Order: sequence, then structure tokens, then C-alpha cells
Amino acid sequence: MIATNVDPFPAADLETNQHGSLTDSQRTRLQGLAREGRKDEFIGAAFCAALAILLLAPVGPAPNAWARPLAGAGLMVVAFLLLRVAINGDSMTQDMRSGRVQTIDGAIGKRSEDSDVGRTRRLLYYLDVAGQSFEVDSTTYRAAPDVGIVRLYVLPRSHVIVNLERMPDRPLPAGALASPAEAIRAAITSMRSHDPVQAAEARAELASLETAMAPEASSVATPPAADQRDPRPLAEAIIGTWQTGPISMAFLPDRTMVMTLPGGRQLRGLWSIGPDGRLHMSTEGRDRATDAWVAGGMLTMSENGQGTAYRRAATG
Repeated sequence: MIATNVDPFPAADLETNQHGSLTDSQRTRLQGLAREGRKDEFIGAAFCAALAILLLAPVGPAPNAWARPLAGAGLMVVAFLLLRVAINGDSMTQDMRSGRVQTIDGAIGKRSEDSDVGRTRRLLYYLDVAGQSFEVDSTTYRAAPDVGIVRLYVLPRSHVIVNLERMPDRPLPAGALASPAEAIRAAITSMRSHDPVQAAEARAELASLETAMAPEASSVATPPAADQRDPRPLAEAIIGTWQTGPISMAFLPDRTMVMTLPGGRQLRGLWSIGPDGRLHMSTEGRDRATDAWVAGGMLTMSENGQGTAYRRAATG
């Protein structure tokens, strides 16, 4: 993991990354960051070399004089290997030489963990996609979406993330919009899974379901033109069961109604269409009158410019 305050997901570089290559600007940035990351190797090599020189320097008689040349030679080898890695053998350098970028697609997961190194405590950040975990800095962590399907652009050897692309939501399971409450319950159950991939997929599905249902709850203030509505009288068109999210409302021909709330709790009452053409509902001693219309398989109830749209529930 290499820390940086630069935009971690540069849109200007995305097209080149999509073709499997680094851009020149990415190479320049990564070279500078790699030099910072190799400081430990250079420091380690210098320390081992200095200690080796002290051990190999001629000194007076000592009880362990025979071991000093061996230890000095060993430290020289270690110093040489560290220096070689620092100069051209590390995975980041190899990645920049090849310039190749690989992609990983999947639902994203984010997590952070406390790490104790000696007396120092710091927070480590990770992005998890398709069963693979990538340590990132705090800037990259915050910039990444919390949920959804993404495509990571990653250097194959050092596993450094160079870009991220938000992908379209995956198709919802068949019948999810017809029975959203059941789909939500299934997704929540999967989110509690110990399998991080399954949990991330479930979070992405739940977000996709929320997005799919959003138009039903947002574009409801203005009634459609008369020719776009159900041609039947509202008292006839409204008969049936309607759902939005985990809430359903059933309007029965005998003018009774049943509202089912999350968790299965039900409220029973009466409904009617008043002389003003508005939908009147009475439950638990409370009366409510709203503008209502049926269009495109949706029942919309609107009050004071705000409302909710219910989709007709599947039957059979």
C-alpha cells in the first residue's frame, strides 16, 4: 500500500487503463511513490553494509575473531540483496516496466482494522473485491463507493490499485420488484453471511433494488394526463394488492383494506372514493384522504406534492 493525496481514481486515465495499460502520468506518479516505498530497503542495505565493514576491519585479538569475517561477509550479501531489490527487483518497478494493468470485477466491500506496531497504533484500510483484498490509503478508501459493482484496475505484481470504475448494477432476481419485501429479507440474510463475497453481493443487490424502486417514490407529485391513466373508475382500478418496498396495501371489493408493514404487522380498515374523487382510508380510528390514480400498473397516492407509488403485486 502506497499513500498518496492525489485523486486515486483519475477519470482522465480510465480509457487507457481500460485498454490494459498505464498512462504516462500514472507512471510518473508511481515512480515517485515507489522511491518513497523503497526507502526501507536502501536504509537496510546501508546499515548492513556499515556493520559488515566494522566486522571485516582489522582489529586486535578477540575471542571470536574467527567469526567476524563470516558475519561480515554474510551482512555484505544481505546488503547487496537489499540494494538489488531497492534498485530494480521490487514488484512495483517490474509493474512499471511492463506497464500492464489487469482488471478485477465484483461487488465492493470496505473494512478497516487497527494495527499495533510496537508502541505505534494505526488504522489499516482495505477494499475487498471478488475474494481479493487490497490494502489502500485513507484517501483511496474514502473515494471508493461503499456498495455496488465495480471494476478495479490493478498492477498485477504489486497489487496496487491505479483506478476504479463503477459498473452498472446487476439484473435483479426474477420477481424481485413484484415481491420486494421477500427480496429485501433474502438480501439482508445474505449480508449476515461469513462469506465476504456473498455479503458484498447482497449489499449490491439491496442497493440495486433501492435504485429500481426510487422512481416509484420520487416522481409522484404530478398526476399524469387522463389518457395515461387506467380507463376504469378509480374504485374499480384500485382493487388488488400493491407494494412498495416491504409495505403492501390490499384494497378489497367489499371496501375493506389491509396494510402489511415490515415484520408482518397488519393494519385493517376501510376505504372509499369520495365525491371529490380522492381516496379515503380509515385505519385504527384515523382517517386519511389523498389524491390517487392508477397508471402503468402503478397506484400513486400523493399529498401536499409528495407521495408514494405502489406497484401492483404479482398474483398466482
